[in-house]
Amino acid sequence: MKENQRITVTKRMLKEGLLRLLEQKPLDKIRVNELCAESGINRATFYRHYQTPQDVLLELEVDFLKEMAPLSRRPGSISDAQRELESACAYIHENREIARILFQCNTDEDMMKRLNDFFRQFWELRKQEPQFAQVDEDTARAVVALLGGGCYCLLRQWILEDIQKTPQEIAAILTSVIRLPLFQEPRNG
Repeated sequence: MKENQRITVTKRMLKEGLLRLLEQKPLDKIRVNELCAESGINRATFYRHYQTPQDVLLELEVDFLKEMAPLSRRPGSISDAQRELESACAYIHENREIARILFQCNTDEDMMKRLNDFFRQFWELRKQEPQFAQVDEDTARAVVALLGGGCYCLLRQWILEDIQKTPQEIAAILTSVIRLPLFQEPRNG
């Protein structure tokens, strides 16, 4: 048990040190020696757990995404989807400094995948509506990409540009987009 606690503390110190350094310079300019000095960890200990500072950042991202559990659940209704989005937005807002760094360092591919998975599950709900029942798979994939990508871009801009909206307001915007009718009959005339 002590070994696990020691590893946990060491990794936490390295992650916190990396976050402090990322406030001053880009990831590609951070060297292992510098990170070790900032964290109070020796190089041998660093290399026991990681190979590069990028590895530390990727683990930070994994930790961050684990806490965004709401986006891992399958929404049972549009109301469920809105609640899940509100929870995810609240988490991002509460941890906006880490989110800002992840967005700036472009390590957020897993977040995009998670959003696409969430909207893929949401799409399954929409397929039950008569106007969506006959939508082909390629169109469905395009819609999921649009929803996931648009959601990701909005969240990224919200954090990076410090848009003055609450998590509930951002979730409401996202929910209003996913409620839009995507396909309409062509008009004559």
